[in-house]
Amino acid sequence: MINASLATLIRISQLVHLVVVVTLSLGVVSAFATEMSSGNDIHSEAKHLGVASCANSVCHGRAVAVEHGNIMQNEYRTWAKYDHHSRAYAILKNADSKRIAANMGISDPTKEPACLACHADTTPANLQGEKFQISDGIGCEVCHGGAEKWIDSHYGNNTNADAAALHQANLKNGLLPTENPSFTATLCQSCHLGNTNQLANHEMMAAGHPRLRFELDTWLALMPAHHREDADYHQRGKASSASARWLEGRMQAAQDSLKLLEKHSMPDGLFPELAVFDCHSCHRPMDTQIQRPLEDKKLLPAGSVRINDNALRTLATVVTVRDQTLAKELSDAIRQLNQATVASKEALQASSRNLATLLKKSEHTMLTSPLSNSEQQAITTALLKQGASGDVRDYADAEQLFLGLQLLSANKSNSKVSAKRYDDIFAILNDEQNYTPSKFKAAVQKTLKAATEK
Repeated sequence: MINASLATLIRISQLVHLVVVVTLSLGVVSAFATEMSSGNDIHSEAKHLGVASCANSVCHGRAVAVEHGNIMQNEYRTWAKYDHHSRAYAILKNADSKRIAANMGISDPTKEPACLACHADTTPANLQGEKFQISDGIGCEVCHGGAEKWIDSHYGNNTNADAAALHQANLKNGLLPTENPSFTATLCQSCHLGNTNQLANHEMMAAGHPRLRFELDTWLALMPAHHREDADYHQRGKASSASARWLEGRMQAAQDSLKLLEKHSMPDGLFPELAVFDCHSCHRPMDTQIQRPLEDKKLLPAGSVRINDNALRTLATVVTVRDQTLAKELSDAIRQLNQATVASKEALQASSRNLATLLKKSEHTMLTSPLSNSEQQAITTALLKQGASGDVRDYADAEQLFLGLQLLSANKSNSKVSAKRYDDIFAILNDEQNYTPSKFKAAVQKTLKAATEK
């Protein structure tokens, strides 16, 4: 997980305190597993045995972690006692969920498919094992895959020479590759962002559902750990750095947000699905003294609803460290995509496809080798310059920029700016309702100046 201090994690958790921790249903696992693999979709055929099948004290149900060994064996207890995923279904019974449901005309959110899609394991009845309970919320198999065909084969000593072959066999039998950051990002974002199969839509938001926000490495860091990243874990090739998780998470967020936009922004009805646009385009104080940045004036007419493009724009900034020409192409394509939203459905589709091609090039450019310390420092500086220029339009943009800076600063060997230096920026983000872009810009300028003077 992210190599940050406890104080850093506490303040990040304060920033994201509104998040309702949810993840995805089996149906979505099957959907994107099919896209990522040319083989049979084993996930749609494997039974979900239920979390109780993992809870034996000789498996994952010990009261405390074992001192030695690569399996902690208390994973079930950690999930049940500390992980919000275990309470994803139960939260549908509280007063807030009932109020949201009532506002939508839903009588019981615990029986509503749109709610259950991200608050429970919705595997069909014929694939539910004897110990399966929907009340378990987001259990082991939602993230790790239906265990029917791999639960027996994953027992035993997996530190031996056959470990890699055994793991590959388990993957073929339905175990999901959660050690792969790109896969994990797609998995988590299915609910924390949405995908083409499900979405926390504008109706839900208007009814009172919290705004969705997500950054892969930060959210993984805030989850209670149920695996041990020891020497053996690294030797088996399962470990990834915080910067790699952040970069791959942003890459997947950019690709997923583009797919959401293309599907939902131009429906047959009068209004688009506003959940794929930037919430703060409309949800801000009615300030008659507002001054629009020059880039905003060039981008769209005043009063336009902007798309939610912070992952795309972050990626364009990051790509600069390896390919400035590609970074400019990305920036131009993002601008064209924004402008296409007020032009026509055909223009939007053409812009989206062009940008999707550039994202694939960016993926090859950025993910073929790890970021070096100097590249991480260059990205830190580039993000600071982006914020200092005023090119951070609203709270959601500022939030993601801060999370990226905070994460990169955790590697003290590559950053001139310690995490503590971001206190001024964090202070601006403490109050979403009263966020002021000019104050954020000034705070970032101050931090950039301190970094460049050191």
